[in-house]
Amino acid sequence: MSLWSGFAFLVIALILSFVGRPNRAGEHPWFLRFDTAVVLFPPIVLVFYAVGFAAILNAWLTK
Repeated sequence: MSLWSGFAFLVIALILSFVGRPNRAGEHPWFLRFDTAVVLFPPIVLVFYAVGFAAILNAWLTK
């Protein structure tokens, strides 16, 4: 993986983090109102963060 793909994964993770936040009334977005989505969404976001950081570290350390 390259440096740019790592940055792309981090940007996707940041977007998912902000999209998944509840509003001021405490209501979740429409796609997180199901029980399985609440369980699956955080690990998916963490995977994007982990792959992004791993790709960036791999690109910087292998130059």
